[in-house]
Amino acid sequence: MEEHELFSLLDSAGDAAFVVDRSGLIRYWSPKAAELLGFRKEQVLLKNCAQVLAGKDEAGADVCCRDCRVLELASQRGQVAAYDFHAATASGQRRWVNVSILVARPNRGRSILVVHLMRDAERRKQTEMVTRDILVGVGRLTGIEADRILERGVPSPPAVDLTTQEKTILRLLSLGRNPNAIAEQLHISRATVRNHIQHILGKLDCHTRLDAVLRAVRERLI
Repeated sequence: MEEHELFSLLDSAGDAAFVVDRSGLIRYWSPKAAELLGFRKEQVLLKNCAQVLAGKDEAGADVCCRDCRVLELASQRGQVAAYDFHAATASGQRRWVNVSILVARPNRGRSILVVHLMRDAERRKQTEMVTRDILVGVGRLTGIEADRILERGVPSPPAVDLTTQEKTILRLLSLGRNPNAIAEQLHISRATVRNHIQHILGKLDCHTRLDAVLRAVRERLI
């Protein structure tokens, strides 16, 4: 997949998106990212993402920094678990967002592009924080730690029975490989790859490859 093809695909993604290179410079900023955080693309392109987003965690510690751990893990492993952070916005107000990470290698090159898919998590995060404060108070009265109380109420995600080959194909899709490249790499026919992709979409109840990769990353299926 070429760089412009990736950016065109992200233009139609359901989530807000931005893309950085290995050094953290923003190479792409979607219209939905502008809508979510208020920054126009001309304000952020070729700027360091840590400088723009200044993300922090619940304790106020920096999540976004020059030596970004997310970029390091993406470079080393090709995947990073989804996470929340408190992002800066153009208005000066901060907003909680949830982020999923995908790694692309345009033109099968050695360089990588790290795709950040963002969704608004403000209401959920505020509810979680209020709930945790309440549970901490309950814990003081009962002697049960808040984390243990929270664990009891977390439902397990529905099991998805993906085969080893389907997981491999999903992982390659998350790295920006197209079906032809996957067929070549796995030494199978293009028709077989297409069949696997259709099975994956059915099992994950997704309509597009991007949606399937996004769900797999969110639920740590790959």
